[in-house]
Amino acid sequence: MSENIQVAQSYAKAVHELCAGAAVAQAWSTKLGLLATVAENPDMQRFLADISRSSAARTQGFLAVVASELDPAATNLVRLLGENGRLAMLPDIAQQFELLRDEAEQRLTASVTSAFPLTDSEIQQIKAALNQRLNRSIVLQQSVDASLIAGAVIRAGDWVIDGSVRGGIDNLATQMSR
Repeated sequence: MSENIQVAQSYAKAVHELCAGAAVAQAWSTKLGLLATVAENPDMQRFLADISRSSAARTQGFLAVVASELDPAATNLVRLLGENGRLAMLPDIAQQFELLRDEAEQRLTASVTSAFPLTDSEIQQIKAALNQRLNRSIVLQQSVDASLIAGAVIRAGDWVIDGSVRGGIDNLATQMSR
């Protein structure tokens, strides 16, 4: 595990410990998402990387962009990260926070990629099956990829179910080449 991820996990854990319930955790998810988006902006990345400015000036510049959206606790987090030269780590911190939140709330984000758009009924069936199999509340992200020809590919954590025609053809080709 890289040092940046370990540091991001430490900050995310500290923020997560501030969360007294799901509503507070959701509010922090929103705040961290905003902060991560701002930190990922190419102009902001150049600004934060400019060592000709003091860390205090970079922190104030960052806060000037986001201050109206933050409460005192989030503002303090930004100041702390700025003092330690870690504002650019906000995307990693947000990601690690979401992993902690998912674990605490027994939630798993899964994705389904299908050849055609799924109906609401199909989405509910997939969510129910994954929920039962993985004993987690499922957040399902959907996408369409016509190259699958038919069927779908479902990814949930380390688990992958490839029920696509393209996957079947690829599997057949692999078996025939042996």
